[in-house]
Amino acid sequence: MVVRVVRVVLVLLVLAVPLAAQSLPPQNLKLVGDHWTPYDPPDPATFPAESTVHIIVPGDTLWDLAAHYYGDPYLWPQLWENNTYITDAHWIYPGDPLLVGREIVPTDAMTTPSELAMDDAEDDDTIVLGESDRRSAPVPLGSLSDVYCYGYLGEIDEVMPNYVFSFEDTELKYVPGALTQDLGVVDDEVIYVAGGTSSGILAGETYIVVKSGDLVRHPRTGEVLGRHYNYKGQIRILCADETSSTAIVTQACVPINVGDRLKPVPQLAIPLARVEPLEPHCKGRSGKAEGTIVNAKDYYYNLGEGAVIQIDMGWEDFLQPGDFLTVYRENLVPGQPRQILGEVGILTAEPHTSTAKIVQMRYAMRVGDRVELK
Repeated sequence: MVVRVVRVVLVLLVLAVPLAAQSLPPQNLKLVGDHWTPYDPPDPATFPAESTVHIIVPGDTLWDLAAHYYGDPYLWPQLWENNTYITDAHWIYPGDPLLVGREIVPTDAMTTPSELAMDDAEDDDTIVLGESDRRSAPVPLGSLSDVYCYGYLGEIDEVMPNYVFSFEDTELKYVPGALTQDLGVVDDEVIYVAGGTSSGILAGETYIVVKSGDLVRHPRTGEVLGRHYNYKGQIRILCADETSSTAIVTQACVPINVGDRLKPVPQLAIPLARVEPLEPHCKGRSGKAEGTIVNAKDYYYNLGEGAVIQIDMGWEDFLQPGDFLTVYRENLVPGQPRQILGEVGILTAEPHTSTAKIVQMRYAMRVGDRVELK
């Protein structure tokens, strides 16, 4: 019996995801059916109809399974959220069932709404702009960079005591005679951090690098909504003493500079959803919550498919990742119907603000356009 337990533990793989330091494997394995596990896995027969279920085999990780089923390993939190009986995402056990989702197919058979529209165009010369196939598999609403290389709207003076103090190769980056020294580091470079164990930093942990940005005002009322904090990349702590740390850059969205602040990496799952056809021109208002586009990445006007934006609604307004909102603009002619511009999908949510991505459009959008929950 002991030998069998040890063998099961040996085939488990630690999940390679941007979490904090590795955890120890769960204790108290028990025999469930024909395999050993520390969890209480549900009976697959209780899953919803038409569910895709994967039975874990030796060598599986949530990271690899997310890549196989969803097309992106960074979507591993979606798998974890679907299987709440797994209490530690670092450890999964052969024989346990994983609920992947409903009607999920491997990524080599997945198509995007734009690809479906192109396929339809080959078979039929008449298509509706913005229309997608309702039978299409759920697709990621965003990418890794959309979530981890943009940022969020936060408090005006958010406290982040730990910061980048210097670089290992500062001397090599120094340019003699230059009026300014724009020093920055990218992937795999070593940095020194002002902050150590006394401020909560531990070796092995991952932090996101943040730069304080501009105040964001509501485009209609002028009210200050908060400050935009830019995500610049991620670092992993190599070693730490009481007041300082050494780290390596694991991902740089843009060069990381001295003075940039650190905060724990937020665990942000990229939502999966089935993109439905765009609302028809004559569709009336849904009567649900409404808000405004208040900020956008890179541009203010002429926003189209793929643009990342922020709106003035969040989880305290009952908005959550994976929700869709219709974007519209009131008609300049009094008494005429509103103009439906397109649709956005929510990527992440703060208490009263959210980050979203434009997934469908009829007309270019801009900061100040209105949104309505579908």
